[in-house]
Amino acid sequence: MRPGAEHYDAVRYPGHFYPQASLDRLAVLGALHGVRVAPVERCRVLELGCGDGGQLIPLAEHFPDSDFLGIDSSAKAIEDGRRVVEQLGLRNVRLEAGDIVEFAPDRLSFDYVICHGVLSWVPEAVRERILRLCGSCLTPHGVAYVSYDTLPGGYIKHMTRDLVRFHTRRMTDPGEKARAARDVVEFVSHAMSAPSMEREFFRREIAPYEGKDYFLIHDLLAGVDDPVYFLDFMEVATREGLQFLSEANPESMRATHLPEPVRKQLEALPDRLEREQYLDFINLRRFRQTLLCRAAEKVDLEVTPRRLEDVLIATAARPVGETIASAAGPDEIEFSCGQASRVTLADPAAKALMLALAEAHPRALRYSELRAAACRKRGIDPQQLREEDDARQIRFLVASFANGLVALRAHQYEYLTSVSGRPAVSALTRHLAARGEPVVSRTLETFYLAPGLVQSLVPLLDGSRDFEGLMIDLAARNPERSGITTENLERALNTLCATALLVG
Repeated sequence: MRPGAEHYDAVRYPGHFYPQASLDRLAVLGALHGVRVAPVERCRVLELGCGDGGQLIPLAEHFPDSDFLGIDSSAKAIEDGRRVVEQLGLRNVRLEAGDIVEFAPDRLSFDYVICHGVLSWVPEAVRERILRLCGSCLTPHGVAYVSYDTLPGGYIKHMTRDLVRFHTRRMTDPGEKARAARDVVEFVSHAMSAPSMEREFFRREIAPYEGKDYFLIHDLLAGVDDPVYFLDFMEVATREGLQFLSEANPESMRATHLPEPVRKQLEALPDRLEREQYLDFINLRRFRQTLLCRAAEKVDLEVTPRRLEDVLIATAARPVGETIASAAGPDEIEFSCGQASRVTLADPAAKALMLALAEAHPRALRYSELRAAACRKRGIDPQQLREEDDARQIRFLVASFANGLVALRAHQYEYLTSVSGRPAVSALTRHLAARGEPVVSRTLETFYLAPGLVQSLVPLLDGSRDFEGLMIDLAARNPERSGITTENLERALNTLCATALLVG
């Protein structure tokens, strides 16, 4: 059992779904880099340190023909997760209580291995065992996801960590420790001259833990938190027959924000791992979400049309305005990306690609389909596209994936784009909403439900009520009828629809 496991039983750490650790993300990045990954619809998945199944249960619901196994040292978390599995009637996920060091896979192999938020918070023997399991359990074309605190950014976090652990060293009650930790940060920051960089630093470090005692206790106050340099992590991974594939968050690998001379100097380095380590120093990176594959795989960073054909391309962005300019014309086109975010495009190829994707929504397209549709919008023959034109289009799509404008997927997700007569969300969505946790959309994205009407509405969306029935039951739950109007209900249902949460 990992140190502090008793605190995991005393203070529940609610399991969350992390899109960057989903099968979809692992499969897409594997395929883009030349790995012949297993289809997400039929694969075997292992999670080390699964908690109460917050990551595996949504995946099991989405992919009923895949098999999922989770291991965690907290018997209570496993028990909680099993109750949810039984409640949802899932038959393809198994959660087991056990020590990672003692876990024996019985010659089973897995297409995907996930280990989120564990490696830096366990002793060295467990860290080595995690990477050894990744090396021994992965299928020949498997992909592993491992997240961990990194240096040099970890030094910054440890300044606050050392302070709060020193101040609470004689306390045993987790709730008392959490309150005292916040108090001492406030005390020290007030003692500093204001305004000052030091004062701002301490306040920024404690801010992510606001209202989240479980996070503060299990992260900043944890008995073990050992950040590592990326190269040291990769040295151990290499010994286990693994190699660096990518980071799960592609944006974190880009160097476009750097001055051009610096970028060119980095690109001139022949060793890819050294480039990554220098970027960590430049960015003071403190957390990595690294994808690994077997050393025998030929990893290629160049995304070709053939590679892009192995994934699906989609966007939720919408062109702004009733009259849309021609993709071939000189006019710029503005796209709304949700949450007041907008992007303006002037390049004819980029405009055509985005218009074709928006027109196809919610269906995702293969690159060959998208290429042909974009050419039609520009009034050109696809045969006339030169190799350099394809390369430029692919660079735009990959960059748009990194910045969130475009989604690359391994699966064609099905969800409603209009509100039905008896709207419904999944049983898992209703369960998560009832617990006040972020819900998981049909495209494996996460959302916190807005407080008020939406939170009250979601538990009622089991498909048994029409619009009038929803109004009646909402009013019964809120006798004062605060905010319950037909307009607000329509708006709430359309919001759920736009975020791919409605299934019926």
